[in-house]
Amino acid sequence: NHADQVVADATNTGCWCSCNNRWSGSDCSVCGSEYTASPPGESNGCAVGLVNVASTGLPTCTACTIATHCSGNTSSMTSASGLATRCDCDCSNKWSSSDCSVCATGYDPASDCATCDVGYMSVSTLIVNGIQSDVATDCGEDAHSVTTTPDRSACLCFWSPGHIGASASAGGLATRCDCDCSNKWSSSDCSACAASDPASDYATWVVGYMAVSPLTVNCVQCDIATDCGGNAHPGTTTPDRTACLCFCSPGYTGASCSSCGPTGPNGYIEEAGQYIQCTIPTRCTPTGTDVVTADNGVCVCNCKDRWVGDKCDSCPVRLEQMSSDKCAVGYLNYPTCDHCNVIDHCSGHATSVTSDPANKLCTDWAYTYSWTGSSCDSCAAIYTQAECVQCAEGHFAYDVCTMCTVKDHCSSHASTVVPNSQITMCDCTCNHAWTGDSCDICPPGIDPATDCAQCLVGYIGFPNHVKCGIATDCINNADSVTSSPDFPSCQCDCRNMWSGATCSQCNSQVDGADCDVCASAHTGYNICDLYTIADHCENHASAVTPAPDPNPTSCTCTCRNHWELPDCLTCPPQFGGSDCDTCGIHRINYPTCTLCTVNDDCSNHASTVTSNSQQTECVCTCNQKWSGADCSTCPTEYSGLDCNDCGTAHINYPFCTDYTDALHCNGH
Repeated sequence: NHADQVVADATNTGCWCSCNNRWSGSDCSVCGSEYTASPPGESNGCAVGLVNVASTGLPTCTACTIATHCSGNTSSMTSASGLATRCDCDCSNKWSSSDCSVCATGYDPASDCATCDVGYMSVSTLIVNGIQSDVATDCGEDAHSVTTTPDRSACLCFWSPGHIGASASAGGLATRCDCDCSNKWSSSDCSACAASDPASDYATWVVGYMAVSPLTVNCVQCDIATDCGGNAHPGTTTPDRTACLCFCSPGYTGASCSSCGPTGPNGYIEEAGQYIQCTIPTRCTPTGTDVVTADNGVCVCNCKDRWVGDKCDSCPVRLEQMSSDKCAVGYLNYPTCDHCNVIDHCSGHATSVTSDPANKLCTDWAYTYSWTGSSCDSCAAIYTQAECVQCAEGHFAYDVCTMCTVKDHCSSHASTVVPNSQITMCDCTCNHAWTGDSCDICPPGIDPATDCAQCLVGYIGFPNHVKCGIATDCINNADSVTSSPDFPSCQCDCRNMWSGATCSQCNSQVDGADCDVCASAHTGYNICDLYTIADHCENHASAVTPAPDPNPTSCTCTCRNHWELPDCLTCPPQFGGSDCDTCGIHRINYPTCTLCTVNDDCSNHASTVTSNSQQTECVCTCNQKWSGADCSTCPTEYSGLDCNDCGTAHINYPFCTDYTDALHCNGH
């Protein structure tokens, strides 16, 4: 019962459990040693000695350690079982807080919080309790401060002048001294005296009093009216207390303020027998803050900001002259205003340098060569990096230093490109027959459409591209001449009947100065066939002769028998035979060859008519019972207009037999 769901496994041979909380195992029965089944059966808490470090979701239990969770200041620790979120530390010595990181007041953390801190002592050698030492409690108020002995076992008093500490008695600490007062000190603790100076152990007068007799100690107070002529503000005495010391009012000076011209703020100076007060309007420019009179009798101005000079009228060159609260151009980092210089601020790569308007950066460099950047320390990749003074490899025209490329500088018609030796332009290795500094010229006679790799039509011999000519290549016997990429030589279009690659041949069947007429016994110019009875007269002629035209295109046949001109090919229909030398079919009496007809030769009494084998007479196929060579006779046994009935005394057409008494009447 420790799973959210259960399904069959992939092989359908067992179950697969989706365990909840921190349960594990094929049946969710295992709770890891770092977890505890609390509440029972839930496996969602940490075991004793472990703490949950997860902020949300299932717990993540980790072991409590003295170093990690108790700052190393405990000898033992544990944690509650379940979802404990912290470890319980048993702090040692005087350490406290949940992780033993706080050392109690009065104890020294450097000694593992086991002994008293400076200024604290132990009141018991057996029990260590930090109790702070106190001047009033431990020194009877006769000390200016108190601390403890190095072992923190007793207070150590630093006594006031005129007091000494008594040694401890009865194992305790004396709280005061038994004093034999000196000079003018009185009271049990020598703390009271007449108007004398306790800083001098009350052996001289307090400030403001002086001794009126060096032999007797009687203090008389200094008086402004008596001792300073009424021209001073409250004064004091000299350090040896033998005289009054006057602080003169403005305009007065001298030991008793009886003279004019004191030093100090707004003092006076003597000029031409007159005492003149030192003031900002009279002695300083508005850039002064105040003015004093110096011991040498001159007015001295205290200047604002960084102004200098007797009248605060001079501004150092490193500062802005109108205000002195900003660095001047070429300086930066107010108020030090360091001078921008080529070495420190430009990496030594500039000829001059100044600063920006806010005096924060050195700027407006006059670069040397091609250095760039806020400190002139950057050299673009198009330059040589050592000195930034030349174009990098593959670039030309310093200081633009353009990179040579086949596309940009060789019209995309080169195999390689590099700068020339002067590095002023690019040198292209042009493809095929391209020429020119940028490979942009395809010479006449070569076809740019083929990347300048083949001759144009009419040229041969790539890459020399020689133009074909009628005179040079065709011996002037051609109408035109051309070429093609498929032929390495010129192609002549020969005139008349010239032939051969160079039009230099005139065949035997042709004649004439320009090979322009057929030779004897030949006909049909442009062909000039040899004329023969067999070829031109179908072998049906007795002779053949050329036509009378100077350049005959035909010949004249003398046909044999009855063959017809012009080529003796046709035999007229009235003739026949293999050589047109007999009559045709249905004809007789060669050479007239009269046509046999039913009307003319068969008395119009025949169905057909033809000639006999000798073609000497006509042969009729008579209709009905007509007879005779020309079908002109109707026999006696027949009659009728077309000989198509029986004659007298005859019956049974077409047999038409005689009828008799004996045959047809039994003789009766």
